[in-house]
Amino acid sequence: MNELPAIEVVYDALNALYHNPDPISKERASQWLGDLQKSIFAWKIADQLLHVKKDMESCYFGAQTLRTKIQFAFHELPSEAHNSLRDSMLNHLRQINEHTNTVIVTQLCLALADLLLQMTSWKTPIQDLIQTFGPKNNFETTHIWPLLEVLTVLPEEMGSRTLRLGANRRSEVLKLFAGSTENVLHLLDSCLTIPSSDRLIGVRLLRCFSSWVHLQAVTLHQLTSCATLGHVFATLSSHHSTPLLHEAASDAVCALLQVVADQENEDNTTQNGQLTSTLNELRTLEDSLVQSIKNLEPVYHLAVAEEDTEKALNYCRVFTEIAEALLHRMLESTKNNNGTMNTSNLFGLLDLVLTCVGHHDYEVAEITFGFWYKLSEDLYHANDDDRTIKFKPYIERLIGAVCRHCQMEPDHEGVLEESDDFAGFRSRVSELVKDVVFIVGSASVFKHCFYSIHGQNNLPWEVTESALFIMQAVAKNILPDENEVVQSVVESLLQVPESAHAAVRFTTLLLLGELGEWMDKHPAVVEPVLHCVLRSINDPSLAVAASNSLEAITSICRDHVKSHFDILLQVVSALVTLPIPTETAVRVVKGVTKVCSRLPDHQIADALHQLCKIHVDELTRICQVENQSKVVAKTSSDPVYWLDRLASIFRNLSVNAKKSEQHPCQLAITFTWPCLSMTLDKFQTDRRVMERCCRCLRFALRLIGHQSAPLLQPLVTQMVRLYNAHHHSCFLYLASILVDEYGSENDCIGGLISMLEALLPRAFQLLQEPQGLCHNPDTVDDLFRLFARFLQRNPAAFLHSPALPAIFDCAMQAAALDHRDANASVMQFLSELIHTTRTREEKLSFELRDQLMSTMLRPKGPILISTLITASIFSLSTCSLPNVADVLLEFMLVDRQSISSWMEQTLENLPRQSPSGCVAVRPEQLQDFRHKVIRAETSLELSNALRDFSRLYR
Repeated sequence: MNELPAIEVVYDALNALYHNPDPISKERASQWLGDLQKSIFAWKIADQLLHVKKDMESCYFGAQTLRTKIQFAFHELPSEAHNSLRDSMLNHLRQINEHTNTVIVTQLCLALADLLLQMTSWKTPIQDLIQTFGPKNNFETTHIWPLLEVLTVLPEEMGSRTLRLGANRRSEVLKLFAGSTENVLHLLDSCLTIPSSDRLIGVRLLRCFSSWVHLQAVTLHQLTSCATLGHVFATLSSHHSTPLLHEAASDAVCALLQVVADQENEDNTTQNGQLTSTLNELRTLEDSLVQSIKNLEPVYHLAVAEEDTEKALNYCRVFTEIAEALLHRMLESTKNNNGTMNTSNLFGLLDLVLTCVGHHDYEVAEITFGFWYKLSEDLYHANDDDRTIKFKPYIERLIGAVCRHCQMEPDHEGVLEESDDFAGFRSRVSELVKDVVFIVGSASVFKHCFYSIHGQNNLPWEVTESALFIMQAVAKNILPDENEVVQSVVESLLQVPESAHAAVRFTTLLLLGELGEWMDKHPAVVEPVLHCVLRSINDPSLAVAASNSLEAITSICRDHVKSHFDILLQVVSALVTLPIPTETAVRVVKGVTKVCSRLPDHQIADALHQLCKIHVDELTRICQVENQSKVVAKTSSDPVYWLDRLASIFRNLSVNAKKSEQHPCQLAITFTWPCLSMTLDKFQTDRRVMERCCRCLRFALRLIGHQSAPLLQPLVTQMVRLYNAHHHSCFLYLASILVDEYGSENDCIGGLISMLEALLPRAFQLLQEPQGLCHNPDTVDDLFRLFARFLQRNPAAFLHSPALPAIFDCAMQAAALDHRDANASVMQFLSELIHTTRTREEKLSFELRDQLMSTMLRPKGPILISTLITASIFSLSTCSLPNVADVLLEFMLVDRQSISSWMEQTLENLPRQSPSGCVAVRPEQLQDFRHKVIRAETSLELSNALRDFSRLYR
């Protein structure tokens, strides 16, 4: 956009966007308005729209545009324009009244907050805002709304990565906030006494309080003397608080408790055996909070009695948060009863949490799960039996309560659907029980659940099923040599009649599968259990549980069931017609394959051939269907349905074959190859099918290793042809497998280099398109993994490739790609490449290493170092920095002196200010970073230095 558009043109575009029924006109208007927002003229247009106030749509567009410009393009304004922008923004806020749309207010307040954070010349912003909009003798109550909204979003926006304030400016702002907390708390306290027509003023006030507490700029002393904190608990104690107000008060307490938890976890040292003043203040606040929160128990019970679940959820959050905040203190109290609060008072918090676990709604109970996880983790790491046993009664009550929550409705028919919310809850209960059960003992829970239902003839089915469900969660922990109760359990499970509720039979089957390790030591029960499972596998409602159980039994007890391989083969064949999920069928095939591995050597080849043939026949049938539109994903018409099963066979077969003999699996794989080749050709445009085909071939190649050589030429020829036609990156990945298997073979390396040179033009063409690297991270990932494999298996052949300079240039461009897997592969390639210059492999001559250093790494080293440093600061996520550190360390081990020089050049060219004009980095910080990098001896030191320095710009 080259010139300022007339305001009428903007109105016309907005009218077309919101009211024109023609989609083409809407799209054209949207594009034009988007271009306007990116232009320099957007500042003036947005201001005009907000001044005129023609309608809601134009005001919202103006507010949203202003916020976007301040957030992303604040650098467009000269510093002398900042004051006028601020004054204009304040004027817009003055125009807000009770009729102003909330979304417009939110955008304006966010815009002002972002301006405040970036405007370094505004020295007392908080005080100025309170002075302008705060309570006065003749104040307008509507001004409190935008003031509270700005103060609420300010701390939240300070952590925004889009603003890129940098650590220095963030530190300045935090000091500014810390100096303004008295003003803010005084404002909030005074607002408590102000009559207002705004029904949500109380909610806004508490949200603002939460935001500032969460910022941790408020001191403990300020909190204890703040009237708003008393108002928070008064709100929670009131039976008449509105749902929104009650939730806001709960959020405020939870924010405060998070501050307490953070302070509790800090190293509060003692001086001469006495508590420090800070710790004293903390203990005083904690004791006060404990008492105030315990006083909420009666109103919690009142909310339960009135079936007010929302309020019960809020109370539960508060009870759980204080228990978690004081967990460390609770654990310490079991060692030394120091401090101002006795142990029983602290442990009383566990009773509060367990009260919530007993709520009739499982959603309330689930809120507490995070606390129990944290408790179990801390006890596990403490490894102190005397301490652990003190929590045993509480965990016993917890398991009993969640067992009751896991009971299905008495009138429920069939089994739970996997997508059911209640099924998800039960799954989370199972994980929780597995985590905490060590505190009370798995055997104890297993026995208790069994004895609670054993011999109870008139017990409701749902009670039986939930007990079996909890037993299933802990069954794997039962010692294989247990002889007291498991035998009776298995016998009882085998006697569950077919007339029993489907859910009981379903959980029974799952429990039998979990006892696989015990059965492996008690082979007498394996056969009856196997028959029980096989009888159930044909029942559609039980097929999933039976399949899971069968996979567990065949995997663990494979030596005891190998005599039944023919029957298991029939089961796999029967799965062809059973309507069960692919994942379930794959698990069965996995188990049967493991049994196949235990067959005598002379039987494996034929058994594997039969196992593969079942799936090859189905895959061949699909490939022979002319009309591909008949393929339906996740059904028997889907090639993936069968490819996943074949992949499971090749992945899980374990055979110790002698290199001098024919691999027993070679014939089966040779038999399978034509079908896989046909599938590759038939579905070559379907990326999903190609990926599964390549995965299947990967496991097959890994299984028989060098004996797959006869497949090498036809496979490579087909891969290159299909990749050049459709650029599926999975072919690059499969190529890396071939290099890994055959790269060290002199007879094969020439063909593999030719394969690489045939794949590269299409790959480079794809990556050189506009945004090619960003749009094709899978290609980057698989391509550089392929390069790295060449360097690992045959660096000399790879370094002789004429494509190496282009590969290195591509690596430098891809180094800034913020994609975790792709970046890891690029960095691994660079590390391997640099490492070759100091390796002492016989095949890698000194001349070749010296040539790599002199013609590539030294000439392009400055650009590479600059790219890595700037990418670490401006482009890459923190999780990618260890990979960059590996490259830098490898390079420094080769030539630390050059790296030091190149680093100095790079740091000289870095911007000293952020786009908003804030000081991003000081000279001493640059030097400190350089010294840390140059002196680093480990990748961890480098990674930490990169992380800390990048924060100065983010």
